Amino acid sequence: MTTRHLEALDHLRGTSEVMAKLIDNYELRHITPKPPGEYFDVLVGTIISQQLSVKAADTIESRFRDAVGGFSPETLANLSVEDMRQHGLSQSKATYIRGLAQAFLDGRLDPLELEGMSDAEITQSLTALKGIGPWTVEMFLMFGMGHPDVWSPGDLGLRNALSALFGEDSDPLELTNTWRPYRTYAALYLWEYSDGTPAASRT
Repeated sequence: MTTRHLEALDHLRGTSEVMAKLIDNYELRHITPKPPGEYFDVLVGTIISQQLSVKAADTIESRFRDAVGGFSPETLANLSVEDMRQHGLSQSKATYIRGLAQAFLDGRLDPLELEGMSDAEITQSLTALKGIGPWTVEMFLMFGMGHPDVWSPGDLGLRNALSALFGEDSDPLELTNTWRPYRTYAALYLWEYSDGTPAASRT
């Protein structure tokens, strides 16, 4: 485990008995930042997964990736919406992905610039594009950039886990604030408790 990982576990253990039990019962995967060259790939995968079960999203992403030989802005910008729909994408997601690819190509989104931005700046830059909302950005910050203190209030799995573990009357904001600056780690444990996966309730 990394030093940050150990520090996160120590901090979360001290916030409640519930969190301490989750840490004892589940093995947490590491949060590994991706290099900037993979940001586009991560974002495409996250758009595909919007409002889908993980199994369905994985199937569509794998089929699409194999068909086009990998995700790059150049490749996907040259595909029509109709081409993408043949591989299982909805018209709206195909449109969003083409828009994302164009933004990477024309410089509106620069991976190296994204790497150096704050979470707020990243959110502002990404949500300026159609089809990228808070959930998509939060998943990117967690699983693409490996940021340790991200929370996704719109994620259905997290909301359900909070209710089941801490009670329906619990205050999500109050709870999650106690987990700062390691809310990403807390989210991973809650997903493990629920079913191991994020589940978007919105984009």
